[in-house]
Amino acid sequence: MKLSFASLGCPNWTIEQIVKNAGAMGFDGVELRGIPNEHISPDEPRQERERIRRLFADAGLQIASIMGYSRYIATDPAIREENIENAIKLLDLARDLNCPLQRVFIGMPDGAFDLKAVVPRVAEGLKRVVAHAEKVGVKVAIETHDAWTEGASVRAILDAVNSPMLGICWDVSNSYFIEPLEKTFAAIKEAIIHVHFKDAKREGDAIVCKLPGQGEVDLLGAAILLEQFGYDGFYSFEWEKRHHPELADAEVAFPLYIALCREFQESLKISASK
Repeated sequence: MKLSFASLGCPNWTIEQIVKNAGAMGFDGVELRGIPNEHISPDEPRQERERIRRLFADAGLQIASIMGYSRYIATDPAIREENIENAIKLLDLARDLNCPLQRVFIGMPDGAFDLKAVVPRVAEGLKRVVAHAEKVGVKVAIETHDAWTEGASVRAILDAVNSPMLGICWDVSNSYFIEPLEKTFAAIKEAIIHVHFKDAKREGDAIVCKLPGQGEVDLLGAAILLEQFGYDGFYSFEWEKRHHPELADAEVAFPLYIALCREFQESLKISASK
């Protein structure tokens, strides 16, 4: 299992601290938020791009993904255009950092969710982004997020765009609370190019983020499905400290994630030997 973490979980670390701590904790890579005033920006100067690329390369770490926040569901053409242009900038950034993919969202509908009405509009925008992805050699990964956590719905987008440069970032927790993991996986398994792992638990009407192994999400079950299918990408820990400052610090959460995934690896070895 190749392990990374999203910089979402360490908002107060510098890029140098991210690299140092990732290596010391035993991670293989890092997923960087591609947003202004965060660890890396779509408009990062050329010199800084080169510095960051060397920083990771010298440490033997990969930038596993750029976490983009573009969305394609809006009915306003100006908003869609802004999102498309931002995604294209991040593809160029990923190329310059030797990063293999950019995560994107599809977005929440304004009103009732009508899949047939929405898919053509979303696909139109994504086709332009994917065309640029083909030029720069960086893949685009749609996250199972917002109204798109069911395998069948996100499958409809994949089929409409129909490009090998478009895949899925499977956020296992987001799917877990919507439908059986096996159902989601069956619909998207061959398109999964990145995975988000986080644990959570139902508390009343809310789903609350929990430290790794302390929630109810069947992360091991998802890992078994992925490994048996031959998935060879990153398992990226998404600890939402940036959005929820009350959560434990990265110094606590990240080592727990490493330990849990090492336990998973032993379980996977035992399963494979049977």
